[in-house]
Amino acid sequence: MWGDRASDVLMSSAPRLLIPTGMKPGAVRDSRIDAPVRRLSGATMGTGWSLAFAAPESVGNAGVMAALEETFALVIRQMSGWEPHSDLCRFNRAGEGWHDLQPEFFHVLARGLEIAEATGGAFDPALADRIDALGFGPGADVPVPGAGEGRRLQAWRAVKLDAKAQRAFQPGGVALDLSSIAKGYAVDLCAARLGELGVPSFLMEIGGEFVGRGVKPDAQPWWIALELSDEASAPGEATATDVALVNLAVATSGDFVRQRNGVSHLLDGRTGTAPDGAVSGVAVMHAQCMEADAWATALFALGAEDGMAMAEQQGLAAVFAVRTPEGARMRLSSAANAMAE
Repeated sequence: MWGDRASDVLMSSAPRLLIPTGMKPGAVRDSRIDAPVRRLSGATMGTGWSLAFAAPESVGNAGVMAALEETFALVIRQMSGWEPHSDLCRFNRAGEGWHDLQPEFFHVLARGLEIAEATGGAFDPALADRIDALGFGPGADVPVPGAGEGRRLQAWRAVKLDAKAQRAFQPGGVALDLSSIAKGYAVDLCAARLGELGVPSFLMEIGGEFVGRGVKPDAQPWWIALELSDEASAPGEATATDVALVNLAVATSGDFVRQRNGVSHLLDGRTGTAPDGAVSGVAVMHAQCMEADAWATALFALGAEDGMAMAEQQGLAAVFAVRTPEGARMRLSSAANAMAE
């Protein structure tokens, strides 16, 4: 279906192409619409967002923008660590006891705790106080009781959930930070809203986390180039890795993107410190952006060997960029290799 693009690139600088497996070309072509690509963008959640889409004329830009803004507002209202009146910040300030949560907040927290359990705490949704201490969080704008002594490891284990009542137990002094999963969830919610509006083909992004649906008017997929290293490719490596986002999401985590005083904002929850620097970045491709977002962070925290083992165990399509004396080398999980052309 996309042989022309693949052959053209392979004859030149030969990037690695990752294309979703198991797609039925006929079904994918049905998503194509003969309409111009429109583009919208803005700011939300302390970062930028963008949307490229093709839709019938009856789908107006104003309606699309309103739907996205409503979605952003919902996630911020419930899960922002920077909005003092958000549900998350109120939970962080609360004393010991059970607290009712909105369905979306409960869903994201529950999944975060599951991934924390699966990774032995390498992925930790309760590192807000540590993030603040390193200068990456809202800090004094959102005071957390006991923040000084609260930098204990594995505090997430004390948070309990009651699925039937949609509530969570705050043991006192536990500060949640869902930034490594909530942004991906927001992308999923935006994708769902776009589907409800009748948009068959789009590329939605918030802060570098993407989801693509359908194909573009020229029948080509929405291509995304992975940026996983601050080093040049090692000899013999593909010069780039491009992903075809056809009904697929991708999220990345990298230690070279955001630093303060030479320290990355990405932490290993088991130690409360940044990983050793052997891995510069990780990308995860998944049907859900929330899953891709959380697992990219988790695999990065686990490191090259344990992270790859976890990716294989979970059946994740993951790409690791590893620093070597010769430059960056990419390691692909089995599921990612199956996508490679």
